[in-house]
Parts: sequence; C-alpha cells; structure tokens
Amino acid sequence: MKIALFIPCLVNQMLPDVAIATLELLEKLGHQVILPEGQTCCGQPMTNSGCFNEARNTTLKLLNAFKGVECDAIVCPAASCLVAAKENFHEFDNSPEAAAVIAKLYELTEFLHDIAPVESFPKAFPHKVSLQLSCHGIRMLDLASPSEYMGPRYNKMEALLERIPGIEITYPDRRDECCGFGGTFAVDEGAVSAKMGKDKAQAHAATGADYAVGFDPSCLMHLDGMIRRQNLPIETRHLAQILNAAI
Repeated sequence: MKIALFIPCLVNQMLPDVAIATLELLEKLGHQVILPEGQTCCGQPMTNSGCFNEARNTTLKLLNAFKGVECDAIVCPAASCLVAAKENFHEFDNSPEAAAVIAKLYELTEFLHDIAPVESFPKAFPHKVSLQLSCHGIRMLDLASPSEYMGPRYNKMEALLERIPGIEITYPDRRDECCGFGGTFAVDEGAVSAKMGKDKAQAHAATGADYAVGFDPSCLMHLDGMIRRQNLPIETRHLAQILNAAI
C-alpha cells in the first residue's frame, strides 16, 4: 500500500525516534511510505483549552497538507493526535476533499491490526513488557476494551505484540487508569497530573517489566519523566519501536 505518514508536532519535536521506527517498520512490511510537506499541529492544545477559533488556521494547514495526496492510507503513530485531527478536520471543513482525508486516517495499531494485518514477526524480543492503555486510544479509537465495557475483551496492541517470539506481556494494576497527562490538563492541573503520573509509573515498574509499551507518545513522554525522576527500573517504548525491532 502507499502510505502517507502523519507525524504530529509532539513526535517530531520530542520523540523523533518514534517517527523513524514507524517509517522503518512500514517500509520493512513492504509499504511505500511518503511524508507530505507542510504538516503542523493538529490543534489539540488549543481545542483542549476551548480556543477553537485559534485552532482553525493550524488545523486547516495540516488538513491541506494531505488534501489531494495520492495514497491508500494516512497513518499516524499517536492516538490522541489522530483523534484530534479527525474531530478538528470535520469541525472546520465539511468539503468532500476533507471527508476524503478523514476516511483515510488510521492510527498505527489500528492500521497494522485491521487494515494491513501482520500475522507474525520473525525476530524474538525476549523481554517483559507492561502495556500502557491510553485513554484516547481505547475509548475513542477502540484499540482495546476499556474496563467499564461489559462485552468481550479485546486489545489490538496485545494482539500484535503476542505475535513476537519470546515476548512476555503483562499489565499494571488498574490497567486503563489515566496516566495524568491529558494534554493541557498537565499544565492547568500540574500537581494532580504529576501525582497520577507517579502512580502510573510505579504501577508499571511493580510488574517487573523491562519496558512500559504504548501507542500514544504523549502518555509515554509523561511516564518517562516520572520514571526518570523516581529512578524506577523500567523504560518506555512506543509500540512501533518494539515491532520494528522484531522484523
């Protein structure tokens, strides 16, 4: 498939290794990958704060970067940014061209599980990983069943990871409790956000895992800071980094 990468500003500026791993992974899987120019923020920091007019120009600039781009899918390795982009594109542009872009948007986990499934990975990853189930991904993109869901359990991230030889998968206590980042919540309610982050980091470390693995870079960035501040014996990794290492 021909894939256009959507790399959010947080990933580009703070976690470029996630973008590189995503590119390498998709190319190893045989996809043709392009990076449309002109990408910018999805507008989430502004819309989170109720500043919808201020978000408009930024959002439309990002949308215009993908309009008319020939591709089969637009793939993003950041769940919360993808959700914000979908919502903001729809809010600020109701044209057929915008609808065509929205219809092609996929989060990386979703793409590899639902659209272009990967059945196995050839290289072993002999480590224990604790899965970080971030709020946007599970409750707005259906990447996993939330704890309040009463139906059958599912987890697309776990389904992909369990196809890697040698990996051991576990979960922290209160597996889908928020890490406390929450976009601008971490700025507006810093003390509460920090306490939630510390608790979540400790819960991941208590599993004895080598890595806390997730699909949302913003949550992983928040957890990484809490892990380093507390000198906890665990590291953070994005799903793309683990999958890329196994192929």
